[in-house]
Amino acid sequence: MIDFTDISVAIIRRTFRSRFKLASLTERSVIFRNLVRRLFFEGDDIQVIPRNSSIEINHRIQVPENVALPSEVLRRMILRSRYIFRMDFCICRVSSGCSSYPHDLGCLFLGPGAMRISEKVGRLISAEEALEHIERCQEAGLVHIIGRNRIDSVWLNSGPHDELLSVCSCCECCCLWKMTPLLSEDIASSITPMEGVELKREESSCVLCGRCEEACFTGAIAVGKELEHDARKCLICGRCAERCPEGAIKIIMDPEAVDEAIKRVEVLVDVES
Repeated sequence: MIDFTDISVAIIRRTFRSRFKLASLTERSVIFRNLVRRLFFEGDDIQVIPRNSSIEINHRIQVPENVALPSEVLRRMILRSRYIFRMDFCICRVSSGCSSYPHDLGCLFLGPGAMRISEKVGRLISAEEALEHIERCQEAGLVHIIGRNRIDSVWLNSGPHDELLSVCSCCECCCLWKMTPLLSEDIASSITPMEGVELKREESSCVLCGRCEEACFTGAIAVGKELEHDARKCLICGRCAERCPEGAIKIIMDPEAVDEAIKRVEVLVDVES
């Protein structure tokens, strides 16, 4: 017997590669934009967590000892969550046929909505298993995106969107949010960089090798006779800083950034209930 989740997975796999065309329609059609926002994005608040290895602490501010790295945002939310569900696969990489990153490193879902997700796509796990999963994703080069994302509560049929907190592990080639630059501004504004981080460039060190452009999943970087960076598109994921062979790009984080990011996340879904 086919259930709702089977249908959702089948639809996503058939339409995923059309997401860029659908996203561009939100700019051209007011009716389509309003429909998409109401069905899939209303009430969303999503932030990109830069990779630990890309971070430098802001030395202009007095730095306390043992400053937490960005992944601490995920760790604290996981340890607080009563229910944690891990998908057995990444729907984005599977739908795209990704050949660069593991298919089995799927999303985590926290909160009471996790109890309603079909076991056909994954299972409930312990906090220890979830932390191991996050570590595997870091080692694989994936970037975490955390927040309240209505589209997940819809396709997973998990109930009210404020009962499900999504933790995605994204690659630059297949991520759903690669379509962000094509979305209308009011929808695209629901996904932003982590609080308290910024991108800095040292033009004198740049050799214009283009590795940062290859790593950028939103098209925020273009390399020609010089490097151009579009701050409006940039989600400060840290991939460009990691892959720059000359250290010309740095992601600078304020010491208070982790606490501020957690404050933003913890009001979205009551993961302890």
